[in-house]
Amino acid sequence: MFSESRDTAPGGVFERWTGYVLVLAVGVTALVAAIFIFSDIDKQLEQNRVAHLDNRTWVLAQFEVDVLNLASAAQMAAYRSDDPARLDELRKRFDILYSRVDIVRGFESGTIAPLEADVLPIFDGPEGFFARWIPVIDGPDADLRAALPQLIGELERDAGSVRSGVVRALGEVMTVSDARRATLRQSLQTFALAALGLLGLMGVLIAVVIVQSNARRRRGMLLERSVHNLRATIESSLDAVVVLDHMGRVVECNRAALDMFRWSPQTAEGTNFVDYIRTDDADGLLRPHARGEEEAELNPTGRDGRITMMAQRTNGSTFPVEVSVAEAQGASQDPFFIAFIRDISERLEREESLKKARNDALKGEEAKSRFLAVMSHEMRTPLNGLMAASDLLQTSTDLTDRQRWLTDIVIGCGSAALDQVNNVLELTRLSDKDGASYARTVFSPVDLIEGLIRQNQPQADKRGNKLWFAQPKNPVPPVLGQRHLFLRVMYNLIGNAIKFTDNGKVSVELLWHPGRTSGTVDLCIHVGDTGIGIAEEHLDTIFRNFETLDASYGRIREGTGLGLGIAKLAAETMGGQIDVQSKLGLGSVFTLRLQLPVAQGAEAAQEEFAEDAPSAGDGARAILVVDDNAINRQLLAEILRMAGHEVATAEDGAEAAEAAGARRFDLILMDVSMPRVDGLEATRRIRRAGASTDTPILGATAHADPDRVPDFLAAGMNDVLVKPITRSALFRAIRQFTETSAAVEEVLPAGDPPPDDLPLIDAELRADLEGNLGPDYIAGMIGRVLSETGDALPEMRRLHEAGDHLAAAKLAHRTAGAAAAVGLMALHRSLASYETAADASNTAEAARALESLPATLERTAAACQATAA
Repeated sequence: MFSESRDTAPGGVFERWTGYVLVLAVGVTALVAAIFIFSDIDKQLEQNRVAHLDNRTWVLAQFEVDVLNLASAAQMAAYRSDDPARLDELRKRFDILYSRVDIVRGFESGTIAPLEADVLPIFDGPEGFFARWIPVIDGPDADLRAALPQLIGELERDAGSVRSGVVRALGEVMTVSDARRATLRQSLQTFALAALGLLGLMGVLIAVVIVQSNARRRRGMLLERSVHNLRATIESSLDAVVVLDHMGRVVECNRAALDMFRWSPQTAEGTNFVDYIRTDDADGLLRPHARGEEEAELNPTGRDGRITMMAQRTNGSTFPVEVSVAEAQGASQDPFFIAFIRDISERLEREESLKKARNDALKGEEAKSRFLAVMSHEMRTPLNGLMAASDLLQTSTDLTDRQRWLTDIVIGCGSAALDQVNNVLELTRLSDKDGASYARTVFSPVDLIEGLIRQNQPQADKRGNKLWFAQPKNPVPPVLGQRHLFLRVMYNLIGNAIKFTDNGKVSVELLWHPGRTSGTVDLCIHVGDTGIGIAEEHLDTIFRNFETLDASYGRIREGTGLGLGIAKLAAETMGGQIDVQSKLGLGSVFTLRLQLPVAQGAEAAQEEFAEDAPSAGDGARAILVVDDNAINRQLLAEILRMAGHEVATAEDGAEAAEAAGARRFDLILMDVSMPRVDGLEATRRIRRAGASTDTPILGATAHADPDRVPDFLAAGMNDVLVKPITRSALFRAIRQFTETSAAVEEVLPAGDPPPDDLPLIDAELRADLEGNLGPDYIAGMIGRVLSETGDALPEMRRLHEAGDHLAAAKLAHRTAGAAAAVGLMALHRSLASYETAADASNTAEAARALESLPATLERTAAACQATAA
């Protein structure tokens, strides 16, 4: 196809061979020189590709811009928190920054060393910026709004590092570019000199051996064939190729472009291409290359890479395309452009389909987890009721031996089922990255382990095991940590060791030393047993959830395989780890390694332990609890009974005065506001006559003005406690007023913060109540309070509108006390605000407080439901 005939030149044989030899010698010399020079120039040109360098420079410069745009979007979202569009803009800017970092990460290694060393680690890795913020960005709007201040702070902190890294990276890129251009310039100069020499030599020889007409004819044929081949290549391209003049009009296009834009061959020529591109900078695609630095700043077209945009067909329909525009110059020195266009509709549809499939899979997994958690939570309530009823049946009824045997089976099976349900709930909470938050409290590791030893001793005795605890020689200082998780780990490790050991030994050894970080301690706790052991090939699988081994574990011992998995998750949540060493048939040793901060102020920590400790060791006291609210009475009575005290209750002041007159109590907890006879009058009656005239009386009120403390004390009260009354405050008061005659210590607050500044739920009080009475018991109490408050609101509104503000205030007081007792802070404060305003005859303020109550109740109920889930 590309072969051609050659005419024979006239002349003798000598002349022909002389010419051939000369042409061959010059040709070989020129070929060798050309191959060497062209190879060098091609290498330099490849290293100095404009598209490559410009794209890299632009991407690096845009990196910092994207960080600043994300910070600006976060600030705007924080400023306009009520505008959902701001959050959408924030997510879009986050995705752009993520894509930019991904592009930068794909650059040739070593060309952007400052970014690889100092900037990219900020964003990459399991603890990097993206790993921590992607769940928040893709999560609910409320969580994202709450995290905006932290996001803004991180971006402002990292912006300087990004700027410094980008500037240094750009400097290195420009340095490399300058060096390559200098090398290319030298190669081109060498090429120019060689070309001049070759052209001079070829000019002399061509005059002798070549006929100019034949050369022109051959060159014409080759050019025609080249043009034909180029046209065939362009025409067969699957992408649209459009040749445009300097005005952006279509000069020529291939068949793919006609089909893509629905053009006809007659109407395509002369069409303004910009009319079919949907972008804000369509004209910028066809601007000539800037010649100076100022023009380069004004005309950043980005046409050296593919640009994604929308295109329009002649029928008005739009479709996504990738466009790449190349610039060239014609014979008249006017620029023209070649646009390469690719329809990406199918690709985007595939990406969207994959994204939808991924989201559907994630939603299904989330629904499964929530279903498991909800079902486990719903199962726990009837199990608690079953066990409580069985225990009550045993303790309050004379049973036959068979009946007692059957109730023991019920309690045992219920305990086993409840333990598994609690394990599933704990696993769900630990696996939920957004929900696995546990309060940090001060505790003694030695005291907790000793308590677990006492708790598991009966089970160890049942299996014939010797259970002992090797305490450290030096006392372990109190630590600040997640007490619940520490208990969970140790409970599972000790229980697991007892479960798989018969007639052997189970030992717990605690070692500690000061941590490398100041103010911390390193704990190392070994739990060893002489049980059946674990085969070496199974050591990597025992910590998997729902994993039970073969005959060595699964068939000999029953279980769901959750204990060790939960222990591992709990340890990792605290920042620690669990190791295991075991030999089949010889036993196992599980080791918990953990670093915790030392509690600041050892004396205060020890005092806190004393306050939180059960008071049974101080001697049982006879205590009278007086409160018109059944929930308050029940909570206080349960806490006191669990501590070993004898408790009597009274519903109002009259009943309290009668009970205190009939017998002597060691302590009386007296509610201040009650129907019939209030706490002050009841105190006066008790002080006048009866068996408890000298008994310490502690007033209890959900809201009180410090100015009224003298009135309380004048009525005969020894002190006043503010609801909600925590377990530590209650035990401290019992010790103070039943053992000493210390001076009264005022505990009333100086003032109440506004309701909007209060949390919906007092997390510390709720954790304290749940730790003593159980989460289900407290959840039931909270449900009763919310239900009673919802029922009371219509009656309060009716009384308020009827002008009976005092009656409405009494109703508000009753529900406010119950809300305070279970830690519903905002609801308690709103009810108390109405009571205060109504008592002061401030109808305007009372009306405002009443109007805010339904919204506060709704938000509190939602928060309680979210916490329970």
